[in-house]
Amino acid sequence: MSKRRRNSSAQSRYEDGDDSDESSNPAQSPAPSVTARKKKKLDPSELCQQLYESIRNFKKEDGSTLCDTFIRAPKRRQEPSYYEVVANPIDLLKVQQKLKTEAYEDVEDLRGDIELIVKNAKAFYKPDSVEYGDACQLLEVFNANKAKLVEQDGQEGGSSEVKSARKITRHRKSMAIDDEAEDDGFDPYEELFNSVMTATDENRELHRMFQLLPSKKLYPDYYDVIDHPIDLKCVAVKIQTNAYATLNDMEKDLLQIVKNACTFNEPGSQIYKDAKTLKRIFMARKLDIEAGRSRKSSNRKGRGASLSAMVAALKEEAESSDDDLDDSMDTEGEGPLWQLFDQLYNTANTN
Repeated sequence: MSKRRRNSSAQSRYEDGDDSDESSNPAQSPAPSVTARKKKKLDPSELCQQLYESIRNFKKEDGSTLCDTFIRAPKRRQEPSYYEVVANPIDLLKVQQKLKTEAYEDVEDLRGDIELIVKNAKAFYKPDSVEYGDACQLLEVFNANKAKLVEQDGQEGGSSEVKSARKITRHRKSMAIDDEAEDDGFDPYEELFNSVMTATDENRELHRMFQLLPSKKLYPDYYDVIDHPIDLKCVAVKIQTNAYATLNDMEKDLLQIVKNACTFNEPGSQIYKDAKTLKRIFMARKLDIEAGRSRKSSNRKGRGASLSAMVAALKEEAESSDDDLDDSMDTEGEGPLWQLFDQLYNTANTN
């Protein structure tokens, strides 16, 4: 298939996609200087943000922004051939959203997305095109700034040795948790799920908006924006079916729920705030569980009366129709299934 060169669409995507103020870097510099920070080590999210800004603001010799072409992926209606060539579209707007929701665990995760952007551009544009050259330069600038930032911060988070050590540590932690569960019937997955289900803010339950995915009929835009829809039902079902190998696997699903909420909703909205609050709660609870500081809310070895069982069963019934959903689970938690949920939960906590 012949690949077309697109000359005029990059600037329009830039104007549509981002209205943030940007400061110019020296035009001749192959690796623009990054804002100096104090000697203290930076959080991985701060490192990723600095790297993003360094490529986002980089200027070419003609004064144009290097990343113009990559801010927004071509629209499917305007460039259908792009989606015939590119299997995994991604742009800098999506990277920016992932930064806002702290989806990147480290700089290597960010590098993977930047490399994908470059790979997609080189697959679609001709080798002698401006866009192809910009893609190559974008990766060069990113790698140069990454090396400089990591060196300044005194971190080697990207090395294979460090990553292997982290994996071993996580594996040992999961083994210890599994041993504890076998010893006394304590279920770390149920315990982590409980932290989400019982979280409140001034007696307002925070989990309500995350139990079921939005209706595809009422909110079709949600499924255009969100690539990986997931709700607490999915998490509950996985707990019930022993689908999680480690707490990290479960945490990834919970983080995806938070990410989706923060991506689709405005930063100042209540859902956005609730998602951020839940994230702080379940991440802190996970650390407690891994450190052995576990409040054993239930010693039942069976999961029949657990919160995850109630949520999974409730949602399976609620999915049958919109009318059933209204009857069985309202926003105030007064439906018959939630009355059963509250009764079983309160009984479990009194034992």
